[in-house]
Amino acid sequence: MIETLESQQTRYIEGRLVLELSEPSNDVYYFLLALYDGISTLKYDINDFGLVSAILQLATKYEVQYLRTGILCGLSPSWPRHLSQWEAREARATNAAGVYEPRKFIIHPILIINLARAVNALELLPAAFYDLSRSPPSASAAGHTCPLTLTTHQLSDLDLLNLLRGKEHSSRFLSTFIVKELEGREPSMSCIHRMEVDAARRRICQAAFEAITFEILRDINGTTREDPLGRLSSVLRACEYCRSEFGAAVDAAREDFWQRLPTWFGIDPVVWN
Repeated sequence: MIETLESQQTRYIEGRLVLELSEPSNDVYYFLLALYDGISTLKYDINDFGLVSAILQLATKYEVQYLRTGILCGLSPSWPRHLSQWEAREARATNAAGVYEPRKFIIHPILIINLARAVNALELLPAAFYDLSRSPPSASAAGHTCPLTLTTHQLSDLDLLNLLRGKEHSSRFLSTFIVKELEGREPSMSCIHRMEVDAARRRICQAAFEAITFEILRDINGTTREDPLGRLSSVLRACEYCRSEFGAAVDAAREDFWQRLPTWFGIDPVVWN
């Protein structure tokens, strides 16, 4: 690399070759700080995204592998490979009052998608695409305006198409789940209400499954925050045995759903291996 620079540049200061970089001076400053002081004080949130992005891109370009690896490890809890890690992330984004407010702390997924593309960190993409897919398509197409810089960031045309395709796959998965696991679902053979004399009480668990169907359809139609991985409250009205059997089916479906995300959003599944 030095030989190449010497053949292209003739500027010297006190006999030493001047290395001219094309990156903004602030980005180079943050990169040099990271080289000397490390990245232990970085916060992987909205406020520090500019630093994280600058250091990661320069570490990738100049092949400083330990910095690249460290920053990707710092980003992974918010954009994980495993469903259990995603659930922990969602719990962190929910306040004490039970209000889900990820944008107060977690970097916007459009920023992550564009950064992941720039540094070839494809393992971050499935979770970021899934997070963004829960927003209305019009909002995703309009892009994200950073509240700190007022710069609007948008997906590439290809990634916007990948997003919409993945969203469609998600809806189809839910439709299949409804048909397979909910429509006409019978109570468990051990259901405590099976032998009730009163017809209404005999249908308590069946009515709970019908309410779940309504909740899912309502989410698909955009009445509430659409999240195929969300937990359903109506099942709590079913008896313990019906809850247990249905819960096993839901857990299996959620894991299956999660593992399909890379393929749905046009990403090679090997990125999660």
